Formats: sequence, C-alpha cells, structure tokens
Amino acid sequence: MDRKGIVADFLQRCIDYSEASISRKEKRGDIEEIESWKTYQEFTKHALMEIHTGKLDSWFENDKPTELKQPKRIDVLDLEHRERATWLSGILSPRPLVLVSTKNSEGLGNLAPLTSAMAVSTKPPLMIASLSQGKNGRQRDTLNNLRDTKKAILHMMPSTLESVDWVDNAGSPIPPNESEWDLTGLEADENEPMLVKQAVAAIEVEYLEEVKLPDAVAKLVVLKVTHIWTSLDQAPLSGLDILCQHGLDRLTPSPENWGKTIDKHYG
Repeated sequence: MDRKGIVADFLQRCIDYSEASISRKEKRGDIEEIESWKTYQEFTKHALMEIHTGKLDSWFENDKPTELKQPKRIDVLDLEHRERATWLSGILSPRPLVLVSTKNSEGLGNLAPLTSAMAVSTKPPLMIASLSQGKNGRQRDTLNNLRDTKKAILHMMPSTLESVDWVDNAGSPIPPNESEWDLTGLEADENEPMLVKQAVAAIEVEYLEEVKLPDAVAKLVVLKVTHIWTSLDQAPLSGLDILCQHGLDRLTPSPENWGKTIDKHYG
C-alpha cells in the first residue's frame, strides 16, 4: 500500500476543494469565512510540500517485520499475564468480534463480547468458544446461561465506531440481576428477543458440552450450529464487513483501517 501517495492525494483534494469553496464564496459575496479557508489552504499546501520533499518520510516507514530475521525465542511462561495476552492477541489476529446473547432461566437477557468463537466442524456444524471467569472469580453469566437454557445467538456486528461503543458497553461488569441490553441501547428483534437488530448477521447455537482446559480457569464450550440469521439471499463468498479485534482490545474492520480501543471489560 502506497500510504504516502494516498495521503498526498487526499491533501491535494483538500486544496482543490478549498480553492473551489473560496471561489464560490467570493462570487456570492460571503467574505467572512474566506480568510479562514485561505489559512486552511496554506497549512494544507505546506503539509503537502513537506511530503513531496521527503521531510515526512519517516512517518510512512513500515517498521513491522515481514520475515523472521534474527528471531528471538520468548518463553511465554516468563511473561506477566497482560504482556502474554498482548503478544498472543497481536500475533493471532485479526479475529471476528462476536456479540453473544443469552438469557437465564428466568428470562433475563445477557450480552457479552467474545473473540474466541470459531468454527471447528462443518459436518456436524460445530463451534467452540472459551469462557473465562471475572476478576472476582465469578463465572461468566454467558456460561451459566448456556448451562441453564442451552441456547445462544452469536452476532457479527457492523464495522462502525457506534458498534464499538455497543460492544464496549456490553463488556461492562454488572451484577447478574442486571442486563447489558439496558447499557447498550441495542434493539431486540420483535419475533426473537435474543436477536440483535443492528447485527450484520447472526449464528444461533445450542450448548452441547464443556471441557475443562488444563491449568486454566476458562472453560471450552462446544456449540452446535442450528440456524443462521441473515438478510442475504446467497452465502457471502467474500465474507462480510464486520467488526474484528486486531491486537489487544483494539476493534477495527481491518488491520490497516481505523481502530478504537475498548476497556470497560476491565471494570
């Protein structure tokens, strides 16, 4: 990707737009804003000049390694928890962000963000997900609800900043007698109260079993896919434009696009 060329093209378009705006305002006699537009244009021209002269080349250098040159071997057991999570999340990414909806035996709805869900079998259609505990040692409501009602819906969310806020709020630690639906402002489908209307697509699953992970507090749950919720007539061969996690706590539609960090799940 020619990042320098893309920025230079954008700045030139800004200059052209400002020139046209100044011309229109002069013709209409709107002289009050002309000086501000001229100042903006001069700053933009200066930035473009610095790009063309190479003064800002260091801004566009890619310091990400493209191959293993003089690799070092890191013992992950020697790392602190957050550093270990940062390494693993940075390497094993991007991963789709799934917003899971469940309900308890009394019908109270729960929403939770999840990045460990993945398909592991097509025949039969199976998925797995890792569900850990909260910092207080309490088991996640998602797992408790799956044990009770056996049903969940996994939502793929749109790649928008508003969607990031929905997900961030859904990750807030709240008492089990409260619902994340009230925090997010998301709407439920009229015919299926567990289905998020704002989602791009969704996968309905049935809880089959759980496996205790060695030396871990997290449980690995096995889920059977029962239904797909979609507005499409055909399967999306090229995938969907959905929210992903790239790196630690950073949600983005793609690694080279915008990104926003979420932190409410830390409490």
